[in-house]
Amino acid sequence: MARRLTFALHPRWLALHALVAAACVTMVLLGRWQWQVAQHRHGAVQNYSYALQWWAFTVFALVMWVHVLRDARRADEPQPVGVGDNPLPAGVGDKPRPADGAAEPVAYRRYVMPQSTSSGTRSMDPELAAYNDYLRALSDADEARP
Repeated sequence: MARRLTFALHPRWLALHALVAAACVTMVLLGRWQWQVAQHRHGAVQNYSYALQWWAFTVFALVMWVHVLRDARRADEPQPVGVGDNPLPAGVGDKPRPADGAAEPVAYRRYVMPQSTSSGTRSMDPELAAYNDYLRALSDADEARP
């Protein structure tokens, strides 16, 4: 187990550990301070809830930090290439892999902006056309004002 977490001893990770530790200590102290304020105000529920909220933030930060470390560890581990990699039945969707075993690049679709229909063509929907005429009349009236 310790060998799998050696990546977390690099200087960049140590700085992030220190940042998370400082944030957690700060949140615990803020919760403690809110608890003391609540006691001075003879049981102010609002301050008690703030104290519990700060401590919940601390727990959340620690849980998220564990998830970040786990995800980083999984990213560093080599992924085994086995028979069960293709979820489809044999022969369905099989593509030849490159000779070096590299994965094919993912093809992303480029976003294409919809073309405006205001280039002289009228809409087939009469209600939409009437609404657009109304908006055009309002715009013309605004432009006519001094």
